[in-house]
Amino acid sequence: TTPDESPRGGSAVAGDDRTAPTDDRGAAFREAVTTGVGEGTWAVHDGDGERMWLDVRYELATIGGTERVLGSVRDATARWELSTRTEQVATLHDAATRIQRCETTLSVYEEVVAAAEEILEFDTSVADELVGDTLRPRAVSTALSEDEYYETTPLDAEDNLAARVCRTGEPSVVTDLTQRDVTPADTAFRSVLTVPLGEHGVFQAASRTVDTFDDSDLELTELLAAHAREALSRLEREQELRERTRELRREKERSEVFASAVSHDLRNPLNVATGHLQLARRDRDDDHLATVADALDRMEAITEDVLTIAREGATVESLEPVALASLADDCWGNIDTADATLQVRLPDGLVIAADPRRLQHIVENLFRNALDHAGPQPTIELGVLSDGEGFYVADDGPGIDPESREEVFQPGYSTATDGTGFGLAIVDEMAGAHGWTLSVAESADGGARFEFTGVDTEPTS
Repeated sequence: TTPDESPRGGSAVAGDDRTAPTDDRGAAFREAVTTGVGEGTWAVHDGDGERMWLDVRYELATIGGTERVLGSVRDATARWELSTRTEQVATLHDAATRIQRCETTLSVYEEVVAAAEEILEFDTSVADELVGDTLRPRAVSTALSEDEYYETTPLDAEDNLAARVCRTGEPSVVTDLTQRDVTPADTAFRSVLTVPLGEHGVFQAASRTVDTFDDSDLELTELLAAHAREALSRLEREQELRERTRELRREKERSEVFASAVSHDLRNPLNVATGHLQLARRDRDDDHLATVADALDRMEAITEDVLTIAREGATVESLEPVALASLADDCWGNIDTADATLQVRLPDGLVIAADPRRLQHIVENLFRNALDHAGPQPTIELGVLSDGEGFYVADDGPGIDPESREEVFQPGYSTATDGTGFGLAIVDEMAGAHGWTLSVAESADGGARFEFTGVDTEPTS
């Protein structure tokens, strides 16, 4: 062979940037003439147009008294493809790291396009964001003119590949656009690779030559898209969390304003009435004044309960691990339990994620409710639900009529003549503030059983 000929009858081509095989076909030959041995690697197309890589070795030898250069060729396609694949995977890993560090959606789209330029071979690419029912370009690989790409694309466009892939969620590789019923942004584009970014949009790479993209390109692009989807979803969740946090702050501020108004507008006249009652009772004390005193005490209790709902019903912003058994013992010691019995049926060391102060209020209110309604010597039980996803407080009293189980959580509902009707409403509000669900059922002894679900529980021993 001569240095200008291509082995196996294929046409010699320059190597691409990823593998960078030897472009100077005469270098190895000249080196052999000068030093005795010359080696190089060529990128060529075989007779079928398929690209392949060849290792070429030249040796200077004397045959029959004449110096000659002997050449040998070995197929190096597998080695170069493995090398290329290794570099692509490394590039993809680096890109994934950069994508996960992105703090804006725009930077995610830009990183996707930048990574694709390093991994794939194409003429142009674009990352579209799905906004409502429209695809809008957020990042492009080159400065595209209006003639080269759509400003926006309706999601229901039937003749548009990006819209079609975004709708179906199925990736697409088109080897020759002239054979498909689609309208490209630029008629010069011949092959296109399109991959969905989930509910966020779509990525598309286009080439002006046919059959540019293969299964390997599709696989790498899908992996890249998966990292992009994860990052975009994370940023979406973080945005929702920021909005929710702002709403919680506004809710807390409204609750504090309401509580302040209640405290001022209700307690002031109550204090005036209580003061006049005390003056009146200095002169005489009869059943009528005693009834007034009871009514004022009840109004004070109701006011306190309303304030509690206003202040404590707002969503809990921070949770702490709380040892439920220890907290129950503290609650039991804080109230007058008379002849009642407490049975704690919890796994050793069980902790739940909660606001300790509000959880104490919840447990104490349920204990008081059982003491008020379950009879003179009730047995109250605190335990964990069978699935481990919550806890319950139960008693052996008469229970709650199934038809009234939804009403008991309504503010003001009470079956006792001296009750405010806010105790269980407060419990329900505080449970909701934790993100828990409170329901009432019948206990094993026929009494009431209050169940809290959606609770993060974990035994520590």
